[in-house]
Amino acid sequence: MSIIRIHLEADSVVSGNIAVTTNISITPVVNRYTATVVLGDIIGEVTTIPASSFTNDSGTAVAANGLVVPTSSGYYNVFVNGTLQRGGLTNLSAANLIINTGLVVGVTVVIEVINFSMSATSTSVNNVTVTTTISD
Repeated sequence: MSIIRIHLEADSVVSGNIAVTTNISITPVVNRYTATVVLGDIIGEVTTIPASSFTNDSGTAVAANGLVVPTSSGYYNVFVNGTLQRGGLTNLSAANLIINTGLVVGVTVVIEVINFSMSATSTSVNNVTVTTTISD
Protein backbone atom coordinates (compact mmCIF):
# COMPACT_ATOMS: atom_id res chain seq x y z
CA MET A 1 0.00 0.00 0.00
CA SER A 2 1.38 3.40 -0.92
CA ILE A 3 1.13 6.55 1.19
CA ILE A 4 -0.45 9.57 -0.33
CA ARG A 5 0.89 12.87 0.92
CA ILE A 6 -0.36 16.32 0.28
CA HIS A 7 2.27 18.90 -0.53
CA LEU A 8 1.19 22.46 0.32
CA GLU A 9 3.12 25.72 0.52
CA ALA A 10 2.22 28.53 2.90
CA ASP A 11 3.34 32.12 2.56
CA SER A 12 2.71 34.55 5.41
CA VAL A 13 2.87 38.33 5.28
CA VAL A 14 3.16 40.24 8.56
CA SER A 15 2.16 43.91 8.48
CA GLY A 16 1.27 46.68 10.92
CA ASN A 17 2.99 48.18 13.93
CA ILE A 18 3.37 47.98 17.68
CA ALA A 19 2.92 51.25 19.58
CA VAL A 20 4.77 51.46 22.89
CA THR A 21 4.06 54.12 25.52
CA THR A 22 6.46 54.56 28.43
CA ASN A 23 5.71 56.59 31.57
CA ILE A 24 8.69 57.59 33.69
CA SER A 25 8.33 58.87 37.24
CA ILE A 26 11.19 60.58 39.09
CA THR A 27 10.48 61.60 42.67
CA PRO A 28 12.98 63.39 44.91
CA VAL A 29 13.44 61.86 48.35
CA VAL A 30 14.80 64.45 50.80
CA ASN A 31 16.34 63.79 54.22
CA ARG A 32 17.50 66.66 56.46
CA TYR A 33 19.53 66.45 59.65
CA THR A 34 20.50 69.10 62.21
CA ALA A 35 23.26 69.09 64.84
CA THR A 36 25.02 71.57 67.08
CA VAL A 37 28.81 71.33 67.19
CA VAL A 38 30.22 70.38 70.60
CA LEU A 39 33.83 70.52 71.80
CA GLY A 40 34.45 66.80 71.25
CA ASP A 41 33.61 67.15 67.53
CA ILE A 42 36.59 69.43 66.83
CA ILE A 43 40.02 67.82 66.50
CA GLY A 44 42.60 70.23 65.12
CA GLU A 45 41.43 71.60 61.78
CA VAL A 46 38.76 68.92 61.25
CA THR A 47 35.23 68.74 62.65
CA THR A 48 33.69 65.26 62.82
CA ILE A 49 30.03 65.08 63.84
CA PRO A 50 28.78 61.53 64.55
CA ALA A 51 25.39 60.41 63.22
CA SER A 52 24.01 60.12 66.75
CA SER A 53 24.50 63.89 67.27
CA PHE A 54 21.97 64.69 64.53
CA THR A 55 18.18 64.85 64.63
CA ASN A 56 15.92 64.43 61.59
CA ASP A 57 13.12 66.72 60.39
CA SER A 58 10.71 65.31 62.96
CA GLY A 59 13.17 65.95 65.81
CA THR A 60 13.99 62.27 66.31
CA ALA A 61 17.59 61.38 67.15
CA VAL A 62 19.50 59.61 64.38
CA ALA A 63 20.91 56.20 65.27
CA ALA A 64 24.62 55.45 65.01
CA ASN A 65 25.36 54.74 61.34
CA GLY A 66 21.86 56.07 60.55
CA LEU A 67 22.59 58.99 58.24
CA VAL A 68 21.22 58.56 54.72
CA VAL A 69 23.91 59.07 52.07
CA PRO A 70 23.36 60.00 48.43
CA THR A 71 22.98 57.29 45.84
CA SER A 72 24.88 57.53 42.54
CA SER A 73 22.21 59.91 41.19
CA GLY A 74 21.77 61.89 44.41
CA TYR A 75 23.68 64.63 46.19
CA TYR A 76 23.94 66.41 49.52
CA ASN A 77 24.35 69.97 50.79
CA VAL A 78 25.86 71.12 54.08
CA PHE A 79 24.89 74.37 55.77
CA VAL A 80 26.86 75.87 58.67
CA ASN A 81 24.84 78.50 60.56
CA GLY A 82 22.54 78.69 57.53
CA THR A 83 25.31 79.23 54.97
CA LEU A 84 25.70 76.68 52.18
CA GLN A 85 29.23 75.25 52.18
CA ARG A 86 31.23 74.76 49.00
CA GLY A 87 31.66 71.30 47.51
CA GLY A 88 34.69 69.27 48.50
CA LEU A 89 34.80 70.68 52.04
CA THR A 90 32.83 67.79 53.56
CA ASN A 91 32.57 64.02 53.49
CA LEU A 92 29.29 62.31 54.43
CA SER A 93 28.97 58.68 55.47
CA ALA A 94 26.28 56.76 57.34
CA ALA A 95 28.44 57.08 60.48
CA ASN A 96 29.32 60.79 60.43
CA LEU A 97 29.85 64.11 58.68
CA ILE A 98 33.45 65.26 58.37
CA ILE A 99 34.04 68.96 57.72
CA ASN A 100 37.61 69.71 56.68
CA THR A 101 37.90 72.77 58.90
CA GLY A 102 37.67 73.43 62.61
CA LEU A 103 34.30 74.96 63.48
CA VAL A 104 33.34 76.95 66.56
CA VAL A 105 31.50 75.22 69.42
CA GLY A 106 27.76 75.93 69.28
CA VAL A 107 27.34 76.43 65.52
CA THR A 108 24.44 74.67 63.82
CA VAL A 109 25.14 72.22 61.00
CA VAL A 110 22.40 71.07 58.64
CA ILE A 111 22.76 68.25 56.11
CA GLU A 112 20.31 68.01 53.23
CA VAL A 113 20.45 64.72 51.27
CA ILE A 114 18.55 64.45 48.00
CA ASN A 115 18.10 61.06 46.35
CA PHE A 116 15.78 60.19 43.51
CA SER A 117 13.24 57.37 43.33
CA MET A 118 12.73 56.33 39.71
CA SER A 119 10.26 53.98 38.04
CA ALA A 120 9.09 53.32 34.51
CA THR A 121 6.15 51.41 33.07
CA SER A 122 5.58 50.59 29.43
CA THR A 123 2.42 49.47 27.64
CA SER A 124 2.12 48.31 24.08
CA VAL A 125 -0.71 48.18 21.57
CA ASN A 126 -0.43 45.48 18.97
CA ASN A 127 -1.73 46.47 15.51
CA VAL A 128 -0.14 43.57 13.66
CA THR A 129 -1.92 41.39 11.11
CA VAL A 130 -0.73 38.16 9.58
CA THR A 131 -2.10 37.03 6.20
CA THR A 132 -1.31 33.47 5.16
CA THR A 133 -1.85 32.09 1.66
CA ILE A 134 -1.81 28.30 1.16
CA SER A 135 -1.17 26.89 -2.28
CA ASP A 136 -0.47 23.46 -3.66
